[in-house]
Amino acid sequence: MIKNNFRLIAFVFVFVLCGTNDSVVEESIISIPETTTSSITTTTILDTTTTVTNTDSCIPDNNLNINFQNIRNVQKFLNKYGFNAGDEDGYLGQQTVNAIRGFQSFAGLLVDGDVGPNTINKMSSWTGCEEEAVSTSSNNDSATTTTTLVETDSTTTTTTTPSTTTTTIIAANTDLQNKNYGIVPNVSLTSNEVISLFKGVNTANDVCGTPYLNSLNTGLLNQYSNGLVSNSLNVFNNNVTESTITTEITDESSSQIKIKIVGDGSDKYKFYFISPFSSNISNKTPSSLSTSLNLTEATFNLDNFSSGVWFYTFAESGSGSVVKATGNREFSVGTISSQQVSSNTGIGKFLMTTKNISNGKYENIASGQGFSTSNSLNLVYITDNILDNRLDTSDEIKIDDRTIKLSNENQAFVSEVLLIGTELMKVESKDGNNFTVERGFLNTEIKPHSPGEVVKAIKNLNQESRISNFAYAVFRNETGMRFQVPLGPELTVNEFNFNKCNYDRYSLEQITTFSWRSSGSSTLNSISVVDNLNPLFDKAFVINSGGQSYTPPSLNASDQVSGDFLNDGPKNLVVGEGDIVNFNFNGVVDGSSTTRFVKLKFQLQPDTGSTKKSKSREIYIDLNNESYNFKLNIEKVVSTDTNLNNRWEDGYKYIFDSITLFDDSTSVEIKNNQTIVYDYKSGLGSHQAYYLDQFSFTITSS
Repeated sequence: MIKNNFRLIAFVFVFVLCGTNDSVVEESIISIPETTTSSITTTTILDTTTTVTNTDSCIPDNNLNINFQNIRNVQKFLNKYGFNAGDEDGYLGQQTVNAIRGFQSFAGLLVDGDVGPNTINKMSSWTGCEEEAVSTSSNNDSATTTTTLVETDSTTTTTTTPSTTTTTIIAANTDLQNKNYGIVPNVSLTSNEVISLFKGVNTANDVCGTPYLNSLNTGLLNQYSNGLVSNSLNVFNNNVTESTITTEITDESSSQIKIKIVGDGSDKYKFYFISPFSSNISNKTPSSLSTSLNLTEATFNLDNFSSGVWFYTFAESGSGSVVKATGNREFSVGTISSQQVSSNTGIGKFLMTTKNISNGKYENIASGQGFSTSNSLNLVYITDNILDNRLDTSDEIKIDDRTIKLSNENQAFVSEVLLIGTELMKVESKDGNNFTVERGFLNTEIKPHSPGEVVKAIKNLNQESRISNFAYAVFRNETGMRFQVPLGPELTVNEFNFNKCNYDRYSLEQITTFSWRSSGSSTLNSISVVDNLNPLFDKAFVINSGGQSYTPPSLNASDQVSGDFLNDGPKNLVVGEGDIVNFNFNGVVDGSSTTRFVKLKFQLQPDTGSTKKSKSREIYIDLNNESYNFKLNIEKVVSTDTNLNNRWEDGYKYIFDSITLFDDSTSVEIKNNQTIVYDYKSGLGSHQAYYLDQFSFTITSS
């Protein structure tokens, strides 16, 4: 994988990491939602030694001048050193994330798949002559209470503190099972209220990779409806609630901030911020975390925070509730003390192109144009108020011209981007009213232009000038399915494939943009442009080759030969702590799309003599082994409502209500009353397993 080395030279760097690696998440450039959970282990110290070797035959590379905030550069770097990031397309897909993790593991960094500051620093200093880091672990059986600075990619420090205070690394709630799908907690970017987001199937670089479901539970929002979701957030079964606990920034200096949480003294909190010029809520790990009775205090060194005005938004401990920040929440890093975003009212231009496979050039997509699943789609959006009107073209611009002539020398300036028709051009140099430009900028189609065409300009592409930091588009097909497509900041390349698209006609239905947050405000601006009847901006296409027609899953009741029931579950079973409840849905017949996870829903009927009210409960289960046999772990019985997988409320009879199958395209709910409910159409299906309503179990506390 790495250049061979033959002679060891004594360069040894020792990194000491305390606790579990899963608990630290760097702020990433692009977050593809993925949840990690772990348990707290305060008595284990992980010593990671990175040995850097040089050899007579290894010529060190110089990567210091590479911009690793550009994902394409990251992919080129990873491929160069054998970590196989796949296509160098500028998108942080799963293969690229896996390659980043491989590099982090090789280099002795925290393995989280995020390109954060420490990973960028390591890539910048990489010579290609390094050898793989070697990890060893040892036990620390000391009974004293310790204060542990949370690990970063570089160093960790440990000191002793009085026994009245316990400080440890942050880890996920030990009650949480490792879940990829379900409900994640968040705080609304636009209202600053606690909200719940649905984390489902997601392949962010595919037009049809993220289903936009029509029939989510009340109060639940689709995945990108609040921007990109941090992959460090815990995943639950029910909508999250706002905690009565309080949190705010209590101390602030030029080098650090301190955050206090008053209420429960938990050491499991993760802390979430809106970074400068951003609409993304991201996790930052404190350098130290101390706890005492009903009090949690976190200290953050600001060295790893980018310059600008930050906003502390909430803390989350894995309990199913969100501690929303109040009081002092904003702080500055560096010399920037104010940042104000311009306003906008919608989309000024939406450009949709595809690469011609035969000549490699990008072409505008005609409305209703046919495609194969092997084709690709390129999207660029521009908000309306970022465009500056200039005089119309004065001379003809031919398709091969790299130097164009405009009305006068003030019509454009170096580094500006011009919009003429549907083509973007970036100005590289000027000589009077002659401008040398990059034609077809951001994968737009290069076209000839006649005199008198409208010219608009974008003055610059820096983060302060862009209004929208994130957006998503929704495409619907004629079958009734909708797909949510994540878009980066305006005036950036967003290229997608059609791999998961079925045969169908797809129309652009919605674009929602999110501005970045202005200093002094707890919210930001979001605007949706929607057309439910006609293709928005006349953008539509047809997949007619390489795909398939969608077939939903179904349920068989019994074996056609033996007549035995194919589906089985508990029948009036009484269970308590430590028991396992088994369900076998062997009668499920897969459709044309792979089922990724399921949701089991139960109606909760109060047990005899109980004063509790009837309600329902849902459990999300990853379908890792492609089997529909499920074991529900009754690990802990509690007396109140819970949304953790292994905790169950007593005093109820749990009656099976339905199983919902989530695949790459949509969801299908198979109910106990012999009906099948489809998310993508109003008509109902049916099955013959009349006995599903007999599946039930009762939970007792003793």
